[in-house]
Amino acid sequence: MSLIYEKDGHIAKVGLNRPKQLNALDPGILLDLYKTWQDINNDSNIRVAILYSALPNIFCAGMDLKTAIPVLTGERKPENEAEEWIISGWDGSGVGEAMLKISFVNKPVIAAIHGYCLTGGFEMVMGADLRVASTDAVFQMREASLGIMPTGGGNIFLPRHIGTCRALEILLTAGNFDAQTMYEWGFLNRVVPKDKLMETALELAEKIANNGPLSTQGIIRLNRELRMKELKEAFIREVEIGMPIFSSEDAREGVKAHKEKRKPNFPGKY
Repeated sequence: MSLIYEKDGHIAKVGLNRPKQLNALDPGILLDLYKTWQDINNDSNIRVAILYSALPNIFCAGMDLKTAIPVLTGERKPENEAEEWIISGWDGSGVGEAMLKISFVNKPVIAAIHGYCLTGGFEMVMGADLRVASTDAVFQMREASLGIMPTGGGNIFLPRHIGTCRALEILLTAGNFDAQTMYEWGFLNRVVPKDKLMETALELAEKIANNGPLSTQGIIRLNRELRMKELKEAFIREVEIGMPIFSSEDAREGVKAHKEKRKPNFPGKY
């Protein structure tokens, strides 16, 4: 089961659970996430959701290099329903909703992050409403090192969360950034010991769940509608610029080099 979905009173818990793939986001889990957020929207008893990793040492390795990326780069054609869906929904209508890029979930979402939080996983927690992390959390947008460009909202969300200079440092260097740095830069609400992570997320969730559901949902709705009025065109433009790079010679070389564990030799060609 690649996704663990549990309901406890007014709180929904959504756990990424692909042990062998380090929670890499393949078309299947993205489709499962999309359906799960839909169910949370439709369940009037749920007032808040927690997104977390069920694995001990990592939150998410990003987009799956063996399934999602080859399809998105055009290395091969879609072979199943989920892969067809990821292609048709990459403009934001489906995948964007699964990854919290689009104003979609009508309940507050808390991301509880530990271990490595990479690329698409990092972009997904950018779309959450509140973020708590353990002291071992590490954040990285490694797309530039692979010769591809973030298209899951990272170019748009990060500057608004932490400012342009800091966002560009993360995006352009493809380096690692620890939880304390991300907290000081205003990206995280809390940094706690790893054994206190879920406890802290649940405390926040319970405080929210105890408040008026119409009030909390109204706050979320307004916050997201205002954000989307500003960001809608930016998200479209991110995909327009980014997707040709996904199918470029640079992208194919970067992903191939990563698989072969060598330094890429980027040709600088589409």
